[in-house]
Amino acid sequence: MENSNVLISEQLTLTKYCFNKLIAAIINTFKNKHGIEIINDSQLFGFGNYEITKPNLKSEFEKITKSYINGKYLYNKIRELKQGRPVIKLNREYKYAFFNYLGYDSIESFLENEVLDEMELEKQLSLIQTAHSNEEYYYCAYYYGEDQKMTKGKLIIYNNWSNIEIRFVYFDEKDLKSEHVFYGVIKMSEDFMFIHTKYIVNNTKREGASFIFFTGKSTPSERNYLIGTYSGFDKYNCAIAGKMILKKFEDKKAMESEFSTRYVHPLFTQELRRERIIVESNVPSISSKISNKSPYASLFSNLSGNYLFTFYSDKEELYSLQLSIDSHNYNILSNDPNLIIANDNVKLINRAQNIYLDFEVLGVSYIQKVSIYIKMYNLMNPQNEVFGVFSGVDVNNNPINGNVKIENKE
Repeated sequence: MENSNVLISEQLTLTKYCFNKLIAAIINTFKNKHGIEIINDSQLFGFGNYEITKPNLKSEFEKITKSYINGKYLYNKIRELKQGRPVIKLNREYKYAFFNYLGYDSIESFLENEVLDEMELEKQLSLIQTAHSNEEYYYCAYYYGEDQKMTKGKLIIYNNWSNIEIRFVYFDEKDLKSEHVFYGVIKMSEDFMFIHTKYIVNNTKREGASFIFFTGKSTPSERNYLIGTYSGFDKYNCAIAGKMILKKFEDKKAMESEFSTRYVHPLFTQELRRERIIVESNVPSISSKISNKSPYASLFSNLSGNYLFTFYSDKEELYSLQLSIDSHNYNILSNDPNLIIANDNVKLINRAQNIYLDFEVLGVSYIQKVSIYIKMYNLMNPQNEVFGVFSGVDVNNNPINGNVKIENKE
């Protein structure tokens, strides 16, 4: 679960002078609030051997963000200041907490009240203006997720397409919404965008999901839709992978409106439904326990060969196809050079009691798409004629069904 507050979006760069003002204001606010005059750095910032039950800035910031804060982050930034860094950069995860702690809703309101030196103010505003020129991009990610449901995610791309924040949105049975957040880096290589993310649990960064999207030679402003893949793990601790589509929105408000309900446009559902691979969390001791299909591998290996399929409807012969199932990849192939078999599927079902074949036929053929069911026992014992049943679509786009005779031509 993640903080429902809206974080200030882009990374913030502060001049040395303004950062010093920010630190002084935070420490003074903390000491005045708790009536403390002297406190060591470890307890003040909340790292190392500090006492959790006593006042510390880490706990104060976590109350604001409702999420994990690294107590040493601000301490390390102060060290950068003392080492002479001319500017200090604050990550998006932290700056909201810092300004909110002082009662400011923006950097501008902080500057107005805390920075009175006009020359220093001008330097800081110039830095902000430069940062604002690095435009942010807002996307919604659509994919077929857990429990066979369409799922959406919020994507914010920033830092000139170098960093990303992803929030996956889930709805429970009562339509209550929860979010899981990932932060990542983007690498552009050739025509692809590679994203690697991490998430935080129990105050520790963990490996998150990875994504690859095709961008081609497009410029950022042209990337209204991106199509790619994801890989990671789901809430049931299974390794997963699948297809994902990103849709760009004009601004953050428009993106947020997409998440007010669980509704997903049928265009995305049609493209993504069932486009998901789930690998069970299993460490098999022997090969027959890789999955529930493994014990039937020897039967599956008997499916290769050359076959003649003759299709009947009401005992009337409709059409014949000469096909083969190759012994290496178990692809369905046409023995007629004028026909091509596409989108084929060969598998055993019902504990290997039945064979399921499904394919499309490209070319001049009466049958265009067909699914076939055959009893495994009959095919392996062809003393008598072997028949199965089929349903499909003919050349006129009419649904058809009937019996199919299978002859082994080896």
